Amino acid sequence: MNFQIEAALATPGVAKVLQLLGSLLAILLLAWLAGRMRLGGDPRIHGTDEARALAEDAVCGFDAQDVVVDRAGYGALARDVRGRVLLIRQHGSHFATRQLTSHAGVRLDGRFLTIATDDRRFGTVTLDLGDQAQVWAASLRRLGASA
Repeated sequence: MNFQIEAALATPGVAKVLQLLGSLLAILLLAWLAGRMRLGGDPRIHGTDEARALAEDAVCGFDAQDVVVDRAGYGALARDVRGRVLLIRQHGSHFATRQLTSHAGVRLDGRFLTIATDDRRFGTVTLDLGDQAQVWAASLRRLGASA
């Protein structure tokens, strides 16, 4: 019986099938492991508490008082007691932030607020803020007014 198994394994076709199955098993194992480690994926902001934490991690001493999160979770705006406003957006598998200093790049279109920062590398961000879009657009008009 062992001779038959050895003979079957010696066949090039069977060896290739076993190699294919082994490779497939290794790929599935690595994909499962990456999922368990939360690598890659589609990061989103899951609420105002997470947006507050991202803002506070980005700027030491930033105590977010007002926060609004994009309906899809791709970005957020946060304001602290000093009136500083941070724009948070998805950047790869992480989030990046920029402090807004002017309302020059802010455009309101219904429930969408489009914001262009002074940093061209950061790009333009469009947030779906629903009913809060008009409120935030009005408050952002005060940015840079005292300068």
